[in-house]
Amino acid sequence: MEQQSNFKEGKIVKINKDLYTVLSNESVLSCYVRGKLKSDKLTVGDNVLVDVKSLTIEKQLPRKNTLIRPLISNIDILFIVVSTEIPAFSEYLLDKMLSLSIYNKIKPVIIVTKLDKISRKEKLQIIKILSYYKKYFKVYKNTQIRKIVKEIKGKTIALCGQTGAGKSTLLNKIDKSLSLNTDEVSHSLGRGKHTTRLVELMKVKGGFIADTPGFSSLDLNINKDELKYTFPDFNYQCKYKSCNHINEDGCEVIKALNNKKILKSRYENYIKLLKEISK
Repeated sequence: MEQQSNFKEGKIVKINKDLYTVLSNESVLSCYVRGKLKSDKLTVGDNVLVDVKSLTIEKQLPRKNTLIRPLISNIDILFIVVSTEIPAFSEYLLDKMLSLSIYNKIKPVIIVTKLDKISRKEKLQIIKILSYYKKYFKVYKNTQIRKIVKEIKGKTIALCGQTGAGKSTLLNKIDKSLSLNTDEVSHSLGRGKHTTRLVELMKVKGGFIADTPGFSSLDLNINKDELKYTFPDFNYQCKYKSCNHINEDGCEVIKALNNKKILKSRYENYIKLLKEISK
């Protein structure tokens, strides 16, 4: 019994070279990996078994999912942070991140930033587009902090979005004590400077939340026949089960598109993603 008490379950909240920071209940443990366990298989977010005497990670517990970029595991919710101005609003990147989230069985939540930085005309246009997304996903402005905080309790959350979209700024609004480093956006490049160096899970508002390095590209790793299932607005019964909604006879999705029930840019992005996967 004494030997068993040496082992505790915990969650990896930070990895810095060979040192793994593990949170077990309220204890923060600085651990190394046991020789037989391959360290390159472990990611932030992994639940592990730790020998608290030797401070070694003995076992990796089963995962529910893993994202490649940002590299993190066991995510419940993906906060997809989209900017409306520098970096410019990108429906394609948004749709790509939504597909990535849904494919990995992660609940997506869209958070829009910098609406105060654009003209009234641009703002109305983006709000009109987002009103379509609200039919299928939760969408918040970055000023709706109370509603965003309610999503966090008891969950493990990752943030994704382009560099400069305002992920670290959003986290500072959620919890002022974090004081995460932010930096101005490069106007010449149209993107932000990298202010986050390592993926790290932080205990925030009763849940775990990750501040992750910004990125402008995503590896979907989705089979082309499965991509359609990551678009909940394409949930129509087509004539053929194998229909990929391109030019098949009796495609109900194309009918819905022609009847303006599906946002045109969503369908165009689906075709673009399909071509990207097929390369």
